[in-house]
Amino acid sequence: MKNLCFKKINSFFTTSLILFILAPVSALAASLKDAGGFLSDTGGAVYNTDTTSLPEIIGTILNYILGFLGVIFLILTIYGGFLWMTAGGNEDQIKKGRKYLTNSIIGLAIVLAAYSLTFFVVTNIIKATGQ
Repeated sequence: MKNLCFKKINSFFTTSLILFILAPVSALAASLKDAGGFLSDTGGAVYNTDTTSLPEIIGTILNYILGFLGVIFLILTIYGGFLWMTAGGNEDQIKKGRKYLTNSIIGLAIVLAAYSLTFFVVTNIIKATGQ
């Protein structure tokens, strides 16, 4: 029985790994098919041949930071679920897993709110400056 439970948990984490880590990486690789264009855009930004406005740069940086925080909260959610699933009736571990889940969901809501607010503000600044 214990071996069956371990196999189910192992398959859960394997599936989670594939869905939440490997799938976004493959999607990112597929989006970077035009590496030459990507590199020329980057080089253009370094040598000032590309005109990127300050609000666009700030928005891009904030989007990367908020995306990274979203990944962190996703990992915390998976960890909290794992603690709760493997508690086996241990109330302390159930409370710990529930605490991780609650805090990660609250944090994810904060990150989503910050992302939407950032998107709204940066978009309106870009429209207002005409760039």
